[in-house]
Amino acid sequence: MKFFTKKSDIQYSIRRGLYQEIRLMMAFIEQQNYQRDDYTSKFSGMLVKGGGGIYSNEYTNHISVSNISNDEYDLESTFKKDLPNYIKKSQVLMLWAMLEDTLGYIVRELSSQEQVSPRIKGRHESIFIHYIKWLEEIDERELITESSVQFLDGNVRKVRNSIVHGNPLDVVHDGYEITDTGIVISDKYVWEICIAIDSLAWQI
Repeated sequence: MKFFTKKSDIQYSIRRGLYQEIRLMMAFIEQQNYQRDDYTSKFSGMLVKGGGGIYSNEYTNHISVSNISNDEYDLESTFKKDLPNYIKKSQVLMLWAMLEDTLGYIVRELSSQEQVSPRIKGRHESIFIHYIKWLEEIDERELITESSVQFLDGNVRKVRNSIVHGNPLDVVHDGYEITDTGIVISDKYVWEICIAIDSLAWQI
């Protein structure tokens, strides 16, 4: 077991927190995508063969997937298009929650270590920018202009808020599409979020 004996060792461990978390998130997302793609590629065959929560009646042509019936939904579209998009939206939310939680822990711990007074959040500031400015005060350096910070605050935060609260989305990115039924997220966009968080982690 490693014991931290120097203040710098403790701070290094704290600062590495975001890097460690994003590495885990990237691994989780990659594995989730493998499972998702395997499921959707086999789904049409499963509708015929049954199993895995899929039930069919050859006499009535009634098919249900975990109690979702083909009388109510287009099962192919629902489970091969809608389900993957819900998964990708959940990945965006998962990444953002991890980012805010981890940054909050880092700035609070570093404030305690450096004996810096906690920063008061501005009335119209996002939690994310509040934590970034707090870290700037602790380190006496600028982070707000970093491209990763600009992308995360100016784009990803708004996409996250649109998914959670239904806010109209006023930012454009080639990693998602706005349709009549909502936002359609691409794997490319989720991965760009991961890379941006990883880039920020190296700045901490």
